[in-house]
Amino acid sequence: MSFAAPLQVSVFDLPPFGGRDDEGNIVGIIPEILAEIEQETGLSFEKKVVPYKRMYYELETGDSDLAIFFRSAKSETVASSKARIYTLRNIVVGKSGIDLLWYSDLLGYTISVPAGTRYYDKFDDDHRLKKVYVRGFSSAVSQLLADRVDLVAGPEISISYYLHEQKQSPDILGEEFFLSYSSAWVQVSHKSKNITPEIVEKIVAGVKSLHNKGVIEAILRKYKGATS
Repeated sequence: MSFAAPLQVSVFDLPPFGGRDDEGNIVGIIPEILAEIEQETGLSFEKKVVPYKRMYYELETGDSDLAIFFRSAKSETVASSKARIYTLRNIVVGKSGIDLLWYSDLLGYTISVPAGTRYYDKFDDDHRLKKVYVRGFSSAVSQLLADRVDLVAGPEISISYYLHEQKQSPDILGEEFFLSYSSAWVQVSHKSKNITPEIVEKIVAGVKSLHNKGVIEAILRKYKGATS
């Protein structure tokens, strides 16, 4: 069954999760997962790539019906979490030779952090840490590889993806420090005028089916650079 009116979906602009390629096509982990949900449920999504803050605003106003992003106390003020999509490990890591066993090991190093991201309150708000805020994970990893910073912080999958893009092996990295887990959910705007309980049921059932088939895991493995 196909639903006539497409749902408005905001995709935040932060590769490899979402963005546009050189030809203007919407690409990334989240667009690929959305395409699988469309196929599984018969729903239609009209996707647009927007900055992270704009995504929040469009959910708050109801201009966007739903989005896939990390669940938090803040997200619950604008949208309701309906189906968990994936859970990611957030880490801090440097090149081989820098082993991070304790939080105190981070002190004294320069750390590249994509602007606007948050992983762990103690880390995010710690002014003792020498953080360099950059635009996106590509820049963060590039700075590490160029020895312009000592460490990089972010989801393990993002760091692995950009190492793979630059033809570098994860073996060049030292012992990581684990910060937190973050879970991304399908989150429905409190002010959506288009999403009915029936549609929510379809989304929840569709996501469950995709998990059971290993479809979402396969997408994540591809972006992490895994071979199996």
